[in-house]
Amino acid sequence: MSQLSALVDKLLTNVSSGYFPEGHISEQIFPFVGVTQKTGKLGKYSNQHLRVESSYVGGRGAYRRVEPIVRSSATYEIDSHGLEGLVTPDDVRNVETPFQAEQDEVLGLATQLWVEKEVILSTALADTATITQNVTLSGTSQFNDYDNSDPLTRFSTARLAVKDGCGKFPDTAWMDSKVMNYLRFHPQMLDNLGYKFSRSGGLTDDELARALMVKRVLVADVSYNTAVEGQADTLASAWGKHMWFGVCPEQAAVRQMSAGYRLGYAGKQPRQVYKYAVNNPPESTAVLCSDEYDFLIANVGAIYLIKSCIA
Repeated sequence: MSQLSALVDKLLTNVSSGYFPEGHISEQIFPFVGVTQKTGKLGKYSNQHLRVESSYVGGRGAYRRVEPIVRSSATYEIDSHGLEGLVTPDDVRNVETPFQAEQDEVLGLATQLWVEKEVILSTALADTATITQNVTLSGTSQFNDYDNSDPLTRFSTARLAVKDGCGKFPDTAWMDSKVMNYLRFHPQMLDNLGYKFSRSGGLTDDELARALMVKRVLVADVSYNTAVEGQADTLASAWGKHMWFGVCPEQAAVRQMSAGYRLGYAGKQPRQVYKYAVNNPPESTAVLCSDEYDFLIANVGAIYLIKSCIA
């Protein structure tokens, strides 16, 4: 008779495996505006004050009367987003370290809300019907073709289009990490900064900003699961294979040029967590995670989209 008994493998307590994105940029692109009401209006100035009017006067001639300021507004509406999870007593009893029943539920809900937020903004900014200053690359023009593509000319076109569209050169560029990976090692980019034969590690973030002629570069590193629930997981980039140039100041102010604004309730942090007791099943805890925001594109002339940068 064997003296060996069945053994149960124990979970490692100091390590666990899982993908939780950290490269979110949806809350960094546009300056934030805190509001108190769900709906309201953003004041806008037309370019009437930029017209060259004949202003010569002499003798008793009266000054010519003009209307330099023409005001308008754009409407925003804060949308509410929320998801609920449930932690039962069985969850608490059966989940072992390093898993944590309630903390994992909170993290899961917050992650889903934030990933959705990335996709909502990226989808809007990749819509060529909205972002009318754009170009779509294909074949040898895509940046992964190091021998034939010409990214610097594309970037120059983008900057000039933004300048012509809103009066200012773009100060921000943003893209997915896959696009960034190709640009870091693109021979034309390296050559432009004098590193063609001496930069095996590729360009740094600061060097890329110099090459793109912007103050800051935002790199998204968020993937989401596109598979139907129950099917094998399929991860895709939340920001696709595109990149953007835009006028995006880091702080909101009056009389400023900005491609857009991120609006939310003043004094309220994104992804608020709430908990309450429920009795079905008995002694369970409901976990709710909520977010409220609106992305208002204020001036499409201040954005340029380079679509399908890489294959």
